[in-house]
Amino acid sequence: MALGREHTPGGDFLRRFGPTTVIFKRAENASITQRPDEVLRLAALVPAAGQRATSNNLNRHLLDVANAEADVRNYAGAVDTLLRVETAAPQWLPNQRLAADILTKVISRRRTLTPDMRRLADVVRLPAQM
Repeated sequence: MALGREHTPGGDFLRRFGPTTVIFKRAENASITQRPDEVLRLAALVPAAGQRATSNNLNRHLLDVANAEADVRNYAGAVDTLLRVETAAPQWLPNQRLAADILTKVISRRRTLTPDMRRLADVVRLPAQM
C-alpha cells in the first residue's frame, strides 16, 4: 500500500496495481480459504472513488463478494452484487462458472425466485428445473 494509489506502469491498464488491487487480492485469498466474513470486511475497505482498479479485477472481486454474501445467507445482497456485475460486464458474466455456482447456492435456499433471480439464471445459463 506504499504507492498510495493505483499505478499503471507504462500505460498498460492490465498491469494496474495499488492499494485497491491489494484489497481485491486479499479478499480473493479469503474467499479461497472460505472466510466470507473476511471477504466482506475487506470489500468494505474498497474506496468508492478515486482508486480505480482494472475492470477484470473489479468484476472478479465482486464475484468473491457475491459468493461471501451467499455464504452468510445475505441472498438479496448476493443477487444485487451479481446484477452489478451483469450491468458492468454482460458478455463476461455468462462465462463465469463461479457466477452460476453462486446463483445455484442462492436459488437452492429459496422457496420462491424473484424476477431478478430468474433473469440471472437465464444469463448464467442455469438449467430450467432450477
